[in-house]
Amino acid sequence: MVVTFDFDDTLLWKRYERDEDGEIDEVVIDGPNPEGLSLLKGALRDGHEVHIVTTRRSTMKGDTLDWLGKWGVLDALAGVHFTEGRLKRDTLARLGSELHHDDDEDELDNLPPGTRGVKLFPHPSQLTPGSFVTESLIRSLVRSHLR
Repeated sequence: MVVTFDFDDTLLWKRYERDEDGEIDEVVIDGPNPEGLSLLKGALRDGHEVHIVTTRRSTMKGDTLDWLGKWGVLDALAGVHFTEGRLKRDTLARLGSELHHDDDEDELDNLPPGTRGVKLFPHPSQLTPGSFVTESLIRSLVRSHLR
């Protein structure tokens, strides 16, 4: 099976520090998303063809590959793909992705036919009070029952 993973927040958590008005003051890299990294390592262990597909620009390739190397997964990956800020849909279709892991609802709502989505939540500091978690949870549940 071809399995794909987003990078930012799906695998690498970012923590948002906010000022007294609730505005983002600073974004801090907070290490791996434990759930995402566990799923990635599990897919590799199970022998799946695993790719990273990120909207990062290729100018961030060195940083991205460094993190994957630190986690001990880089050499086992089938590829790392940079969409240069575009939706991942075309890259996922070209790769034949059957299962894609992402934290971004827009990406999950625009998967190519035949690709199932897995929603991963970002760092808890990014969650805002109110409907975000509820809406995301409902959409994830509906999507998983419709596939």
